[in-house]
Amino acid sequence: MLRALARRRPRHAWIAELSLFALALLVYQASRSLVIGSPATAFENAHALIAFEKQAGLFVEASIQDRVLDHAGLVEALNVFYLTAHWIVTPLFFIWLYRRRRAVYPSVRNAFLAANGIALVVFMLYPVAPPRLAGGGEGLVDTLHQVSGVDLHGGMLSGWFNPYAAVPSMHFGYAALIGVVGFALLRGWHLRAIALAYPAVVFLTIVGTANHYILDAVAGGLVMALGAVAVTAWCARRDACRAEPQMSNCSLAR
Repeated sequence: MLRALARRRPRHAWIAELSLFALALLVYQASRSLVIGSPATAFENAHALIAFEKQAGLFVEASIQDRVLDHAGLVEALNVFYLTAHWIVTPLFFIWLYRRRRAVYPSVRNAFLAANGIALVVFMLYPVAPPRLAGGGEGLVDTLHQVSGVDLHGGMLSGWFNPYAAVPSMHFGYAALIGVVGFALLRGWHLRAIALAYPAVVFLTIVGTANHYILDAVAGGLVMALGAVAVTAWCARRDACRAEPQMSNCSLAR
């Protein structure tokens, strides 16, 4: 009987962890719809962002999309990749991390969740319309709608996302986390190359389909890095407090 209980504990821990993670992602996605900013402000911020990119020589979104649109099959593939990979690769990555790299899993998971919390604050304070909505004057095309017939602003999909949450791009933020952690933990250069290629493909996808600006991707990477820094600092503070339990201020942080 004791052996049976010992065998069940890891499985129950796995189910609990999976449920917690799924709930966190569900809350994040639902919360995005609750922090939708003013459309007028979102478009104003989008045009300001485009102007800044032009001034800085970073506005290459139209050029990238022009090259993509020359290949109909590529456009279709990128549309499918945009809609699916984010929700397939990310869970598979964390499942692998939990099963194969258990020691680092909590830190990576906490950094991921902290970054999502930071992103929600940015969505609320700085709404930005994506290029598929605000970039028509620059020649940008909503490939999801015009090529694949997917309307993100109508039907069931519209209730599950914030249409003015272009900055930061958590599509790229998630991909950057997967790429960096995968490169650090995977064995074999071919697997490491795949890990690094993933954020590059995500970058091409989000820009080529006019779902995000160049600076959105930069912001997504920075937000994920901030999440990692916040978790690292918190862990260091916690460990310092445990080492000096006599300090009253530390006892409060434990």
